[in-house]
Amino acid sequence: MKQFSFSPTWAIMLLLSFTMMGQSNKKLTNPDSWEVQNRDVSFDMGVIHLDDRPGDGVLWLKGSDFHNGTIELDIKGKDKTGASFVGLAFNGKNDSIFDAVYFRPFNFNDPEKQDHMMQYIAMPHLDWKKLREEYPGKYENTISPAPQPNDWFHVTLNINYPEVKVYVNHSMTPSLVVEQINLSGHGKIGLWVGESSEGWFKNISIKENKMNSLTHILMDVGHNPVFWNDPKSMSMENEKIGRVYMMSEELMKTANNVHAQVDYAYGELSDDLLANTDILFIHIPKKKYTENEVRAIHRFIDGGGGLFLVMDSDYWSSLNDTNVNDIIAPYGIQYGDAIPDKLPGGHTVKSEITDKPLKISYHEARKVLGGTPFCYGDELDKAYPFATYTKTMKGGKLVVLGEAMASLYMTSWQGVDDYQCQDFMQDVFNWLK
Repeated sequence: MKQFSFSPTWAIMLLLSFTMMGQSNKKLTNPDSWEVQNRDVSFDMGVIHLDDRPGDGVLWLKGSDFHNGTIELDIKGKDKTGASFVGLAFNGKNDSIFDAVYFRPFNFNDPEKQDHMMQYIAMPHLDWKKLREEYPGKYENTISPAPQPNDWFHVTLNINYPEVKVYVNHSMTPSLVVEQINLSGHGKIGLWVGESSEGWFKNISIKENKMNSLTHILMDVGHNPVFWNDPKSMSMENEKIGRVYMMSEELMKTANNVHAQVDYAYGELSDDLLANTDILFIHIPKKKYTENEVRAIHRFIDGGGGLFLVMDSDYWSSLNDTNVNDIIAPYGIQYGDAIPDKLPGGHTVKSEITDKPLKISYHEARKVLGGTPFCYGDELDKAYPFATYTKTMKGGKLVVLGEAMASLYMTSWQGVDDYQCQDFMQDVFNWLK
């Protein structure tokens, strides 16, 4: 008989891997573990049932905050055309902001609708209709072999942000592979049913992989920023929403490249809010920070956190609108008045942040005094830096930018093209990590 032995190191690694992946949660059939929205729910011998009524419904798992790992469950709908939409919600922030993968059992035996058996959505704006119109075939697919419409079927969601793979009935081949249209990539898990649909769910298993932790970027949207916002919290009628989605898509590229996720701070900044944050991103606020907020930001930086602070010329927000200089003063940096040049175009120099010069967008910026300068306008060059960085004695890092266009991913401006703003943003966040 062959004998095997494990070194202490291997034993520790195996134990760590098992612990990080977790186990099936035995409390998932306990009614007290869930909270329901727009449905009546029943629990019977391990089966969870959501009734049918107008509108979508979701049963949220209380306290869940899932990011990467595997979710498995059995699902059953019914063969009722246009009234059987059943699936799983994830990345939930509230009852209207979430992603979901769901199934249309009434299409399982319909050869004319085989490409519409399953669907990914990113609510509230990117529902099935919007995604089908703008990205036909990208976020929905067939299942082969298809389950019977009235039967239970097994679903496995393998999530490795931003990728989602969906397997049906233990197939070795995923039926759907998509990238999440979501910056944060984490949130509540819920059992989801669509318009006028009821659904049955059982054998739920949640195994989260926390070994590959991400950098946490927190974007401040609670101080009336001029440009940035959480697009999912905006009305579709908002004239800025298209631009915000465009910028958010670029920011997602940056976050994926630097292995990070982005969340939004809607209210007052506090120690608790910043406790799980690695980088605080503040972009052209027009509301003053309270003394408590300023102290919380200082404690965050002094504790080793990174701050990316962006202002611009008085056209967008003056120093009278906000007290950002109070935030950066202890670190030897201040914003000054406008830089006296008019020529569009800027560049970086080789530095700790940018290992090679980059061509970045620039027009009418604000002087930044102190720290180590690394960004200049093309017209006056090193006479007036518009960005600087510094490290604190306690391990914190700051990048202070006096021009907004580079951090808005502007690719061209007044005849100057081919800006490398994506490269610039990746370099900044990589350095701040």
